[in-house]
Amino acid sequence: MTRFSLGGDEDGGGPSSPRLKRRRLILRTAATIATGDRRRGGGLQAVEDESASSESEDEEDESESEEEEESEGDQEHQRQLRTNFELGSASAAQQIALASTTTATDRSISITLADPDVLDCPICCESLTVPVFQCENGHIACSSCSTKVKNKCPSCSWPIGYNRCRAIEKVLESIRISCQNIKYGCKEWMTCDNKNEHEKGCMHSPCSCPHSGCNFVSSTKQLYQHFSSNHLNSATRFLYNCSFSITINFNDKFVVLQEENDGMLFILDNESEIIGNMVRLSSIQPRFMGGFFYDLTAKRKGCLLRLQSFTTSTQSHVRSPTSSGSLIIPGDFFSSCGQLKLDICIWRNGQCPTSFQSINVT
Repeated sequence: MTRFSLGGDEDGGGPSSPRLKRRRLILRTAATIATGDRRRGGGLQAVEDESASSESEDEEDESESEEEEESEGDQEHQRQLRTNFELGSASAAQQIALASTTTATDRSISITLADPDVLDCPICCESLTVPVFQCENGHIACSSCSTKVKNKCPSCSWPIGYNRCRAIEKVLESIRISCQNIKYGCKEWMTCDNKNEHEKGCMHSPCSCPHSGCNFVSSTKQLYQHFSSNHLNSATRFLYNCSFSITINFNDKFVVLQEENDGMLFILDNESEIIGNMVRLSSIQPRFMGGFFYDLTAKRKGCLLRLQSFTTSTQSHVRSPTSSGSLIIPGDFFSSCGQLKLDICIWRNGQCPTSFQSINVT
């Protein structure tokens, strides 16, 4: 139960000062008058008779009169407070109950770290995770680094790895920090312990636009929309699980492909080497995401070269194809004008033809 006090002692007692006693007497009289007004009865007449008899008494000295005037002012103030309380007590109780509930359930505060690196291990510069160890001089290190330095503090050479730094551990367990990809749309908040794990698999990891001269960087969803709106004519459009043909020039460095429905972007790299042109396919998406199975075929005068593989995932286009996972096409496969026709089929993510499922890919 919530108790309200408008000043003074709650039990009605208090100091034995004559001035305070006269004030309590006046308050009781005022309460009696208010009751008489509500009842419209004889109680009001009794109070008036008592007031008339009191007027026949000797007048108090000048100092007491001044105190009486002060008391009457206090009486009026107290009466107004009492009226306001009676009218708003229910609303006040609800507001106080709501404030108490809010305080009890949400005690979190917002802070700003001027130096976010303060929560990193000073040795490996990675985010600190529980347990955290400290030496006798207060230098801290994460668990793995304490072992790597053979339990010898690199700052002061004192032993480290035996005493836990409970204060820092408590901070790490209490803090909730945003993902580094918050500006790309990630709304997750996590503890310091889970930050690295989350960011390694964050769906909002930034990817760069593969169009030459474009510096747009965002999540894959925003990137695909950006490319469709600004560079639609610079990509070859296709559908999953359907074969399509493209023609590349001998000196083309890469060709951009975009799926018509989900907007997924692929890069067909073409690197000229002494032994021939190395061609392979990659997908623009976070690196942790799985690849797409694809079938790549080059034909020339009855000769056929075919590659069946999975795309590599890349967040930015880097032209560094290697012989591993690439189709090596001899120069004589190109026409006299330096062009080559390729047949490509890309399967939807997680799908591949039945004939390929029995092949062991390592």
